[in-house]
Amino acid sequence: MIWCKKCVTPDTRPRVEFTDGVCNACLWHEKKQTEIDWSARQDELRKLCDRFRKTDGSFDVIIPCSGGKDGSTVAWRMKHEFKMHPLCVTFAPQMPTPIGRRNLQNFIQSGFDHILLSPDPHLYRKLARQSFIDRGMPKQPFVCGISTALFNVAVRFEIPFLMYGEQAEVEYGGNSETGTLQEMTRAFLQRFYYEGDDTEKWGYWWKLPDFEGTLYSTWWSFWEHWNPDEHSRIAKEKCGMELLVGGSIGTFTNGSQLDDMLQDLHMFLAYCKFGTGRCLSDASIEVRQGRMSRQQGVEVVRKLDGTFPLEYLPAYLAYFGMNEKEFWKVIEKHVNFDILYRTLEKTRPYRLIKEVE
Repeated sequence: MIWCKKCVTPDTRPRVEFTDGVCNACLWHEKKQTEIDWSARQDELRKLCDRFRKTDGSFDVIIPCSGGKDGSTVAWRMKHEFKMHPLCVTFAPQMPTPIGRRNLQNFIQSGFDHILLSPDPHLYRKLARQSFIDRGMPKQPFVCGISTALFNVAVRFEIPFLMYGEQAEVEYGGNSETGTLQEMTRAFLQRFYYEGDDTEKWGYWWKLPDFEGTLYSTWWSFWEHWNPDEHSRIAKEKCGMELLVGGSIGTFTNGSQLDDMLQDLHMFLAYCKFGTGRCLSDASIEVRQGRMSRQQGVEVVRKLDGTFPLEYLPAYLAYFGMNEKEFWKVIEKHVNFDILYRTLEKTRPYRLIKEVE
């Protein structure tokens, strides 16, 4: 493994690209600082909102929001600064957390129309279990559903405008070809979100309608410099978002992805497969934003990355219908022993052979 010279992203991250030892997420961050006129982009966004805004008070934009910092900020700004009439939609988390439930209610109570989409829990669990076993991706039904289900809602309610949060491929070091992509396409979704899964066979909420040419779906990060720290401030002040006391499991941050217990397993499995856990992802963002030095990032990643969410283990076993032996057999199947070795620690059962440096 080699790591980016500027942040702590490794070359094992899926689709990451390096140029002279620097990952494309860092190169994109520099490009955003020097080559993009964000003031002009905001003017363009206002024109886009003018194109879709309805004057009779009807919904004119769909915004995915679970009550977290990013969706809350996008929704609040679209409503109060851009004078849109958003319908906020949540595709239900698979294993919701108490703080996630509170944050969603706090968000709604701050003044938003909202729909919660709750798929058949038996089907949802069945899909998650199979994806966990086959690919080590228990959140895949959710990852796909936040596009397919919301596009179906847009069609049903005749709302042709959707505003998502960040375009993760370009923000965090995926395929850099997508840096200029302004509008979501079927090809983009199938390549980067569905990863070859035939979601059509999963059920209604996972059937992607024909939307190109009729629905306009874009990302807030295309129109404004993406700043998660600022989003936490706005979500707390305007929408009543609570933060965790202490950091999330396996990291030092306390305001991201708080609504689903499966997020912790998802990031643990990312560590098992690619050596890129939750702490490493967070540290890379903080280093790029200038809120942490690279050396501080190295130190915190060595200390926390790859932590297993032991406190959620009983809940995972119940959710997947497995005993502990069966559960760890699935985990072990997805561990990349080219870069990891087993330990005797319950909270960090695998460690990198070569630590981040």
